[in-house]
Amino acid sequence: MVTTMKLPPLAVGVHPSNRDGCGVNPSDVHELIDNISGVGWVDSSAWPLCGSHTNYALRLIVQEVAHEGGALTQDGKLSLSLVQKHDQAFYKAATTGITFKVLNKEVARQWPDLLPMIQQYGNASLQKQEHELQMLCRLHALYVAQQAKGGAVSFAEIKRKALQSRPPCAAAVPALYSFVLKASGGSTGELLKETERFVRQRCSSARSLGADLWEVLAHEPKGFASSGSLALFRHAMVKLAYSSKKMGKAECKKMFSHDIKRDVVTADALMNELRSLARHHADPSTPQVFIAQGLTDQMLASFAIKLRLPDEKLYESFDEICHDFVLVLRHMTGQPVPSRWEAGLKEEEKAKVKESDSQATLRELKEDGTFKDPAKVLAEMGFPVGSHIRRKSDKTEAVITEVVEDNVKVSIDGGFFKVSIKDIMNGMWATFTPRPEREVLQDLAQYATSQSWNYEASLTAAKITLELEDLSKKYKQDQWHALELQLKPGKVLQVVQPIQKHKLILAPTTSKVMFKWEGVPAAGVKVETDWEDACSFFLLADSKLPGDDEPEDPKDCSFCPYFSVEKTSKEDESNMEVFWAHGRDSTLRFPLLRNARKLETGERLMIWQEKVSQAVEPLAAASPAKRPAPEGGRAKKRSK
Repeated sequence: MVTTMKLPPLAVGVHPSNRDGCGVNPSDVHELIDNISGVGWVDSSAWPLCGSHTNYALRLIVQEVAHEGGALTQDGKLSLSLVQKHDQAFYKAATTGITFKVLNKEVARQWPDLLPMIQQYGNASLQKQEHELQMLCRLHALYVAQQAKGGAVSFAEIKRKALQSRPPCAAAVPALYSFVLKASGGSTGELLKETERFVRQRCSSARSLGADLWEVLAHEPKGFASSGSLALFRHAMVKLAYSSKKMGKAECKKMFSHDIKRDVVTADALMNELRSLARHHADPSTPQVFIAQGLTDQMLASFAIKLRLPDEKLYESFDEICHDFVLVLRHMTGQPVPSRWEAGLKEEEKAKVKESDSQATLRELKEDGTFKDPAKVLAEMGFPVGSHIRRKSDKTEAVITEVVEDNVKVSIDGGFFKVSIKDIMNGMWATFTPRPEREVLQDLAQYATSQSWNYEASLTAAKITLELEDLSKKYKQDQWHALELQLKPGKVLQVVQPIQKHKLILAPTTSKVMFKWEGVPAAGVKVETDWEDACSFFLLADSKLPGDDEPEDPKDCSFCPYFSVEKTSKEDESNMEVFWAHGRDSTLRFPLLRNARKLETGERLMIWQEKVSQAVEPLAAASPAKRPAPEGGRAKKRSK
């Protein structure tokens, strides 16, 4: 079943299942040529059974393709003559080929699992180990295979099989598996294949995103389920993350920010629309269209999350990005591809028309003014027959079964009742999606508390507390003896002994660390973290002083001078200033206070804060202004 055969490079191709369908990475092949050039060709290290990248390196040399730099390049292309001068063994391997171990085709037919085993062995043994996208493709294939057998799909079994080759991305497997379930594109895995092909053609396999970033990409926060899976947008973020080092965990978290949710949903819909346009006018699998589509995905995603990529065109709207893709499509196909975004470029201030308005139709009326087709009108308003509706006043739930004249026949707990169409049109009822009678949650490991965003935020809050402890130890309370807190008639923090400049340093030590996904608390000190816009962390005062419920033990009390420094809108009154510091964790930065000048006895600690004036709407007159009184008459009487 095994023969030994010497084959020239151009006679050897790549199996469709190579590296779980990922094939050969062009960037890795060019890098391999430079590596071999540096250390020299050794026949015994050619891995003739699973050396696809090595064989392709030889193919590129034989065909003298474009190659950047190196001792084997002339005029920007690989040169056979230079290879011959540089390394005779390398030249011989490229021109005459290398010796392969060739398996009979019956091997694959009789033992279909053997080739993947050989592949995984080679991946585990070679320097170029399995890439994260290769693991994505493997997880998808394992899931589809197990699903085809019937019964429940076991994540534990899939994980066991996926990790047999000891890949370096083992820690990311739970997140990768979750990403496969949510965004692979179904059993065909078309979206996975597309993204893998795009990344393979443009990025080295040495680029890795890591488990933390994949957890973000696979995350599905509350409030986003109604927007769909956003699969295309997720894949666009994957492409961005591999293509740009600016795309870190914090940038990826922006896609789930409620402030830009609408832009994310819009970008995802546009990606789908552009794909349909490309399929209609060209073959989207051709390299030119494929790359243009992938780059446009990146532009739409980066614009949605407000990320400006270096060396890229700065766009001002989604319309500009989509229209540019149409222009590229026109150039490549030579066809007059229509662009609905062109008008938007000329009229940027034009009001957006809702999709429902554009689909509305003329409503025909009867002689008495009622609708000729009330069912059609209700369907336009989002209340078609079969809708589940709920009355806002008492939460009564019903199902629309029929529209009869001016009423809607609904089913409530098995009985049938009538609801006035006017009540529905006046907003007294709303549609809702009923929960299924029985819900089953599988693959519970991916929903573990330790993998949730709230848990991760809690860990960050715990780190903040520990960092505060370190800062309080670093900046000791050795100057606190020079301070006193007046309790009555009002709380005032003041100096009782002179303190030299920068000798009084106050850290915001507290046991109350709050994190919020949206908004800001009424009072609190914000900590800078790597969560950026996704989640904000605040420090709140937790003071409890003697006299408050009469605590007897000093340990029952809690006081931090930081939170008692007064705010002033006059800069000349301020004697304290803010400076930022961090402890052992450089991702956490805290605003500390210190005296900006020497403090004298009796001074109150004050920090300047800009006063924000609120615009006050003028009151409208309740009645016309009275006319002035004429000279004499009443005016004279009043003066008397």
